[in-house]
Amino acid sequence: MDGLLDEPVTLQMPARVWAGIDAGVDNVVSLAAEDGDEQAMYIGQTIRQAGWDQVPWVNGDWPPMNQIISIRLTAAQWRFAADEARKSIAVYEELHDDESAQLSRDALAIIETSAF
Repeated sequence: MDGLLDEPVTLQMPARVWAGIDAGVDNVVSLAAEDGDEQAMYIGQTIRQAGWDQVPWVNGDWPPMNQIISIRLTAAQWRFAADEARKSIAVYEELHDDESAQLSRDALAIIETSAF
């Protein structure tokens, strides 16, 4: 079973959804650094680096938000991103940030439908 978590999975999504995943994971990395959670810091940093390496940058800028992009992560990395998106929905709802809550829902739907 653990070997399956190491399997690479490529998901396609609008750049906007990946931008939301990247931002959410960035928040997790920052909090993990404050808390001394080296494991969460490491996996979060590997997710972000993989995204940076794969995003089809346009003249050094993020691609158009509606552009469909492909991101390849391990199943374990996608699971981490899904868990963080799931947790953030309630936070965004409490803050009345409907746009961010919906973005997290969209990310979660793409990850769960495609990767698991």
